[in-house]
Amino acid sequence: MEEKEETVKGIIESYKELLSKKFGIKETPLANDEGKIILAGRRWILMDVTYFPAFMVKVTEEVVGPIAKEFIYWFGYAYGEKVAERYIEAGIPKEYVLPIVFAFGAVYAGWSVNKIEEFDYEKPYLRTLTFNDFETESAKAVGKDSDLKFSTGVVAGIFHKLTGVKPQITKKRLKDGSLIVEYFSRD
Repeated sequence: MEEKEETVKGIIESYKELLSKKFGIKETPLANDEGKIILAGRRWILMDVTYFPAFMVKVTEEVVGPIAKEFIYWFGYAYGEKVAERYIEAGIPKEYVLPIVFAFGAVYAGWSVNKIEEFDYEKPYLRTLTFNDFETESAKAVGKDSDLKFSTGVVAGIFHKLTGVKPQITKKRLKDGSLIVEYFSRD
């Protein structure tokens, strides 16, 4: 086992040297000496916004047609439900679940900067303001318009877990490129 760890460490060091000397990449590595990004005790991966989710949607559309965008939404929705479940099971009060997800996404994961403008658990109703989202940047990279299917799916899944309501969603793009998203009961 120790031999494997030394081999992995050696490979990582040679890659750091290659990236630094050959390509001038000097940023502090996000991955540890095992080649893993560990944040909040869980393993994460990093992807270029050129490829996720817009390129994934494009390729999926070639295989299954326009339903690809809905797949991305429901994938995000299921992911959001699982994230909310994990935090709730860890004992985090429900009023902190979404702020923690937004904080983690902005500070560590680079997803976007989201502000909760209003969250009423009783109605239920959620209004967010989103800046610098990765999906818009990803869509632009492949010449498409973004409608934030994955991100809104994630928040919708969290909304469902916190309120028990599967939400309807409206989105409004503002002149500055930010986005207002509202989540509310379908009834």
